Amino acid sequence: MASEKAHTESVRAKDMNKCLFEKARKLYPGRVRGFQPEWDDFVKKHGKRINDICPLLTPAIEKQIVYRANTKDWCAQWKNFKTWLYGSWWTEEIPQTNTPKPRRCCICSATDVVAKTDGKGWCCWRPDCKTEYVKL
Repeated sequence: MASEKAHTESVRAKDMNKCLFEKARKLYPGRVRGFQPEWDDFVKKHGKRINDICPLLTPAIEKQIVYRANTKDWCAQWKNFKTWLYGSWWTEEIPQTNTPKPRRCCICSATDVVAKTDGKGWCCWRPDCKTEYVKL
């Protein structure tokens, strides 16, 4: 009786993990193969830890999507899903994006900028910068 209960729990956990994995696979913006090849590779690589890993996948992908949408930093293309899983990229620390990047003068890189015109970038109040800015 106890072994039947343990078996039932194991089957439920496996089904739940497959469901969580499928949700993450569909959400992932990079190149994704079909469910079965991705699942087989995932189980092969992380077999004993899938109960711990599967709940982490979707939140990690969502955080990375939001970060990439809000950052002005350069970001590499999305990895293939298999590569993302093999590299354990769900553990990646996402930098805080709560504070906007300071505006910088396109001539001297000072942060005390006053104007942005004609799509040339920001310019500070220094006369030398204003002169160079006009030449752009």
